[in-house]
Amino acid sequence: MFEFLFKYSRPDYARSELVYLGDWPAWLLYALLLAALALVVTGLYRHRSRARWYQLAAIGGLQVLVAALVVWALGEPSLATERLRDGENTVALVLDTSESMALGEPESRFRQAEASLAAALDNDAPSLVVRHYEMGGSARAVESFAGSSPADTASSFSATLMAVLDQARYTPLAAVVLASDGADTSGGLSAAELSELAAYGVPIHTIGVGESSMPGDLELEDVALPARALPGSTLSARVTVRHDAASNALVKVYDGDDLLEVVPVELAEGAGSTTAWVEVSLAEPGPHELRFSVDGGEAEAEHRNNARSALVNVAAEQYRILYFEGEPRWEYKFMRRAVGDDEDLRIATLLRVSPNKFYRQGIDAPEQLEGGFPTSRDELFSYDALILGSVEAAMLTLGQQELVRDFVSERGGSLLLLAGPSGLGNGGWGQSAIADVLPAALPPTSVDTFHRKKARAVLTPQGTASRMLRFAAGDEENLDAWQELPEVADYQLTGNLKPAAVTLLAADTDVGRVPLLVMQTFGKGHAYILATGGTWRWQMSMPLEDTKHEMFWRQVLRALVASAPENVSLEAARVGPGAAIALRAEFRDDGFNPLDAVSVTVIASHASGEAVTVAMRPGEEPGVYTGELLPTDPGTWYFEAIAAKDGVPVAAGRSSLLHEAVQAEYFGFRANPELLRRVSETTGGRYFDAGNLDGLTDLLRYSSAGITETEYRSVWDAPAVFFLLILLKGGEWLLRRRWKSI
Repeated sequence: MFEFLFKYSRPDYARSELVYLGDWPAWLLYALLLAALALVVTGLYRHRSRARWYQLAAIGGLQVLVAALVVWALGEPSLATERLRDGENTVALVLDTSESMALGEPESRFRQAEASLAAALDNDAPSLVVRHYEMGGSARAVESFAGSSPADTASSFSATLMAVLDQARYTPLAAVVLASDGADTSGGLSAAELSELAAYGVPIHTIGVGESSMPGDLELEDVALPARALPGSTLSARVTVRHDAASNALVKVYDGDDLLEVVPVELAEGAGSTTAWVEVSLAEPGPHELRFSVDGGEAEAEHRNNARSALVNVAAEQYRILYFEGEPRWEYKFMRRAVGDDEDLRIATLLRVSPNKFYRQGIDAPEQLEGGFPTSRDELFSYDALILGSVEAAMLTLGQQELVRDFVSERGGSLLLLAGPSGLGNGGWGQSAIADVLPAALPPTSVDTFHRKKARAVLTPQGTASRMLRFAAGDEENLDAWQELPEVADYQLTGNLKPAAVTLLAADTDVGRVPLLVMQTFGKGHAYILATGGTWRWQMSMPLEDTKHEMFWRQVLRALVASAPENVSLEAARVGPGAAIALRAEFRDDGFNPLDAVSVTVIASHASGEAVTVAMRPGEEPGVYTGELLPTDPGTWYFEAIAAKDGVPVAAGRSSLLHEAVQAEYFGFRANPELLRRVSETTGGRYFDAGNLDGLTDLLRYSSAGITETEYRSVWDAPAVFFLLILLKGGEWLLRRRWKSI
């Protein structure tokens, strides 16, 4: 209706400026309007004796409006609109050809997108040079979409749009029209990438296809578990299942052909995704290729997104822990007994039995710890974790305390302080050289913080999520197991916790709830405080067959050593789905000083027998070397990094990586219109649904990018002007007929 009355649409008026093209001088038009006003006043003045004043005013007002409308039309009012110059501008049509576009029934997303792009430039469209691009991992220029098909195994909005927009630097690009489902296997567009797209000044119009909700499909969205473990460890794998409807599913875990676990998972209505924890036990050393799958029935839209694999390297070496204890006590005895048969942990203890006498236990050689607590980096850094019991800080020299600090921050080892009459604040550790390392500001020695009173250990929310404090697979079962534990024999106040500290266990005491097990990251390592020396009561007060005390200490000590890096390390990581493998080797001597002036080579081998040699280059950090490998075959790749000096090997490190031929397009394939809208809004474009492209042609015609010209379109002859003229004169005639006196 608006366009019928005013000749053009509302958007036409919004994007245009009203100008006057008539040859009449402005002063002459004003003079004509004043003359018309004078004639109206003169004519009405003759009727002043036969009509009332309001009748004269009404008739006069209508006559003045008619005169004003005529004078306005004489000025030839027109819309001045910037539009693309015909034949001198380019529009880029981009068609998503990734495999997710093959989905959809009865018509695939690809066919909907192809038809939408064909309809984007109708017969009324301006004369534009059209360029066609296919979107996969990047942009590919094609003559037309006649031979296109949804066959790309990846899709990247960032790489594609950047490549298309680059032509704006050399040719007048008026707009980009992208038809896609919005599924991006490269991880989507960051705020910085969106800003870079907007900086080109070219509007990107997007056309969305596909369904964002697929109730008939389950997707194994993510599997998270440690990449390294000790033999016999039980790993907690966090499995995330994406779903759009309520159902029941089974999560299965395979180690090769062996089925390890089957866990039922209830998928709640409206949750979107459900996370389940799966406990996996690995006994044998070496790399384990674990395959996780979710089974939801035969009615799924896509089964290829139901499985993911992960590689876990079970270490074969023995980890070393140094335990420095200031007095013989039950905690020392029962801790050693709890891990005594763990072949993967070797605890060397230095126990003070009198002021100047120490008892060594668990040593590998007669000279180990012969001089007491280590005094050199090489000696202390040979351990993976350090435990300080009920011993005063003054037992260590300033140099030894600084070594402990470096052990955590530079070597990346773990430090655990235990409560005791001479431990924590009572031992002066809050005023020592390692005070900054600790997760709490320990009270001064003038305050006795050790209490020989029983207290009950309570899991915090952070502790509930920690693998080292888990006695049962389920959260509820684990909480019940902790509630069954007897009280600890004592507790010690830690003082105020530091901002980065995390409380894993608390204690309900006679003075309220206080921290019991806290930790923080410091440098490359971790520092813990266990504010009790009385966990031995768990062993003494529970049935002989109950193993919670042993489980607690084994899991805590394994957690301490698992995070400690080796002096030689090799990391292999995928750069992207199906892309190159990034290699990072770090070589340090026994004192964890960077090993420079060496040449590093990585030998990569595959189960098929293929072997590739990669020459590594020095990285930005001392002792670090980097390289890349483009794998040819899927499966497990084994890597060995060899550092040589003057042609003689001096150190070696090993790693492995599972390189999957995963079709990323089968994961996260639900339509993502929000991403498309964000692209359009940021660049000044507009989002369209595939079934409704109204207004797209006009947006292309009047794009502000490219080479433009001004188009003038008259509005004085719009039907609304004539209707208004008839309405004014008709109104005057009716009033004169009614009053008859004028």
